[in-house]
Amino acid sequence: MALDTGMKFIKNLLFFFNLLFVVSGIALIIVGSVIETQYRSYLDFFSSSYLSIPVLLITLGVVIFVVGFFGCCGAMKESHCMVVTFAAFLIIIFILELCVGIGAYLMRDSVSDYMKISMIKSMKNYNITSYSGVSKTWDVLQHEHHCCGTNGYTDWKDNEYGSSINGVPRDCCKHSVEECGNNIFSGGDLSTIYQDGCFAPLRDFMKENVTVLGGVAIGIGFVQLIGVVFSCCLARSIKRQYETV
Repeated sequence: MALDTGMKFIKNLLFFFNLLFVVSGIALIIVGSVIETQYRSYLDFFSSSYLSIPVLLITLGVVIFVVGFFGCCGAMKESHCMVVTFAAFLIIIFILELCVGIGAYLMRDSVSDYMKISMIKSMKNYNITSYSGVSKTWDVLQHEHHCCGTNGYTDWKDNEYGSSINGVPRDCCKHSVEECGNNIFSGGDLSTIYQDGCFAPLRDFMKENVTVLGGVAIGIGFVQLIGVVFSCCLARSIKRQYETV
C-alpha cells in the first residue's frame, strides 16, 4: 500500500513530531524529578498532595516517551490501528497535562497558607531527637535561603530551643559556627545573623517552580494537539487507501 505524496509528507512530519514527543517525555521526567527533589528537602512544610504533582509529571513523561515511540512505529508501518491508538493516547495525555498545569497553579495559594502554618508548628520540634528530620529541614532552609525563623528571627524567641540558648540556630548566622547564634536576644550582635523570615523566600521558590511546572505541562500539551491532527489525517488516508485496494 502506497500513500500519495501529501500523505507521505504528513507521515514523515508525524514521525518527526513523535521524535519531539519522545524528547518532551524526557524533558517532563527531568523537570518533574528536579522539582520533586527540591521540594523533598522541605517535605515537612508541604502537604503530600502537592508533592504528588511532580511525581505525576514524571509518570506522564514516562508515558509520553513510550507513546511517542509507539507513534513512530505506527507512522513508519502505516498501521491505521496504531496511528488511531496513538492519537487517542495523545488526547488523554493532553487532558492529564492540562489538569496538572491548572491544578498546580490553582493550588499554589492554598499550599502557601498550609506551608506557613506547618513552618510555625514545626519550629516547636526543632532540636528534638524524635524530630531530627525537622531540624535538618530548618537548617537547610535557613542556610540556603539566608533567612531565620518563619516570619523573622524573633520567632525563635518564644520557641523552646530559642529560649534555651537565648538565641537562634547556628544556620541563622551569616558565618555558621558553633554557638554563633547564642545570646542574640540579650544584646548579641544582630548583624551576624539573617533577620528576615524564611516564609517569603520559600513561598517565592515554590511559586517559581509551580510556574515552570505548569508552563512545561501545558506547553507540551498544546504541541501534542498538532500531533493529534496529523495522526487523524494520516489514519484517514491509510483507511482510504485500504478501502480502495
